[in-house]
Amino acid sequence: MDKQSPKQTPIVIGIISAAILGFLEGLTALIYKIIESKFVRNFIIGTLLLLGIVLSVNMIFDNLNLWRGDLTAEQVYKLSPSVKKILGELEAPIEVTYYVSSSEKMPTQWKNLERDVIDKLKDIEVVSKGMLTYKVFDPSAEEEKEAYEESKQEDEEDGGTPEKPAITRKKIAERLYEKGVIPFGVQSTEQDEFAIKRVYSSIVLSYLDRKEDVIEEVRPETFGSLEYDIMSRIYKLISNKRPRIGFYPSQPEIPPQMRQYYRQQTPPDMYETTVQVLKEQGYDVVRTNIKEDDPVPENIQTMIVMADQPLNDRQLYEIDKLVHNGVRLIIAGNMHNYQVQPARNAPGEFELRGMPTQVNINDLSKAWGFELDSKMFMDKSTTYIQVPVYKTRSMGLFQVREQRMEPVTKPVMIRVTGDHVNSRLSIANGISDLFYIYGTRILVNEDKMEQDSLTSKTLFTSSDFSWTREGYGYGPVDENPPAEENVLLRQPLAVIFQGRFEPKYGEGATIPAWPQEPGEESADTAERSSENTGRGKETKIIAIGNSMMFQSHILPNVISHKALLINCVDALTLGDELINIRAKNLTARRIRETSPGEKAAAKFATIWLVPILFVGLGIYLNIRRKNR
Repeated sequence: MDKQSPKQTPIVIGIISAAILGFLEGLTALIYKIIESKFVRNFIIGTLLLLGIVLSVNMIFDNLNLWRGDLTAEQVYKLSPSVKKILGELEAPIEVTYYVSSSEKMPTQWKNLERDVIDKLKDIEVVSKGMLTYKVFDPSAEEEKEAYEESKQEDEEDGGTPEKPAITRKKIAERLYEKGVIPFGVQSTEQDEFAIKRVYSSIVLSYLDRKEDVIEEVRPETFGSLEYDIMSRIYKLISNKRPRIGFYPSQPEIPPQMRQYYRQQTPPDMYETTVQVLKEQGYDVVRTNIKEDDPVPENIQTMIVMADQPLNDRQLYEIDKLVHNGVRLIIAGNMHNYQVQPARNAPGEFELRGMPTQVNINDLSKAWGFELDSKMFMDKSTTYIQVPVYKTRSMGLFQVREQRMEPVTKPVMIRVTGDHVNSRLSIANGISDLFYIYGTRILVNEDKMEQDSLTSKTLFTSSDFSWTREGYGYGPVDENPPAEENVLLRQPLAVIFQGRFEPKYGEGATIPAWPQEPGEESADTAERSSENTGRGKETKIIAIGNSMMFQSHILPNVISHKALLINCVDALTLGDELINIRAKNLTARRIRETSPGEKAAAKFATIWLVPILFVGLGIYLNIRRKNR
């Protein structure tokens, strides 16, 4: 094809320009004609009127709290009935302040958090009938505003033009720090950028002249337990005094038979961190060894017993007396100890050895209708621990012993996943996975439950594949899974019992004497009858077949263990209503893998079903037409 000459170019441009101008003139004329028509005029007027009506209705009903439906299967946004009862105990209005950074400064996954929290606070405000008010405060914006006003005042004094400065931490941040409101770091991933942002998201509750309570971090992943967090703190603010609980054991004591090994050394306190966690939650924790010179503290609402050593008869009696008098009780204990070490005859393998702990809490709990299983308990769902492995190698004339840590998993190192935790109770708040290391199951005597009109609720269970093994003394443990008929399904690992429990040391029984060391005499030598007469008061007991999970070397490292401890104490100590405020988290529902038959059916429906229907319809209509 010949190339276009330069002389032809202006002619082509002129033709194209004329065509475009003609098209625009015709389009303009058509638009004017449409606008002048009666239909379009009426349509525009009707649209404006409808828009005005919608805006007016929205303004009228904006401040009215109408019915809100919760269509989620887990009822995530619906308040528990207990909320109204707890708020009914308020003597004066309580103020809630939500300190939160603006959504523009939040990471992508945090942008809806402010809206969700405000909706939750608004629902609680409606139920409270004016006894709870809330406000939202953006510390970053106020810091910026304060800095700007200060800069503006300085510039006006100097005769210059005020300029908006960058955000700085001013007096507001210092005041919030005193309240316990501190910005924290969150990960932000946007496009190809990864960064750590410091944001505010804390709630402060103020009631009368009492010390303010703070929910330090409100996160999207903990939003499901926000209702419980708020209500438990309100319950503590309502109370005029700190709830008092007893804790066994106290400072560790050296048994007489072990004193030659410790000499001047003090044995480690395995529950120091546990007690500190409870004190940080506002509890008055009093430790006791339940001895004649270290008795059970008075006026306690709850008693915690970490039964990892045998108890004498008098200690069992004192615990029995507490339950008979209506004191709430938490019992946790390990029935076996285990040791994992490199196998001698199989390099690279590890053997498991175990022995009973001689814990005798079952002597008491059997009278209440339950016991900690004395058999070794195992599960297919496991976690792992780090085991030290030593190796000796030669370096010239010297030999060096090296140590490395090997991850080892055994069926007694049980992992309880979140879907095996009872989400209908407040015990599930903040719990994902639990490391139930060396624990056992809870055996419930259903006949005893029915006979004494007791009730029980399982808090969490094992997996669908667990089993037991007999444990007689120290020695190797058979770890192999059992035959299919011996597999146990979802065994209870923690249970809450409620009712009036029959005492072991009941009417007519003699109070056991305090044990004495050689050469010592008791101040109380007279025999006396038990004070546990008649049926006991209504109370609750939480039994957990594992105390190791609450020890100081494990508790601080697992958030779910701390949440379990706090939730159990809150549920028993702060009132019956709190235990019914459950965790409300959306369940991730994944699409299951489709079978080959389902895939073939889907392909047939997509490719062939519609054409076959059209062909069949055509044949039917053709036959019907011919029959006419």
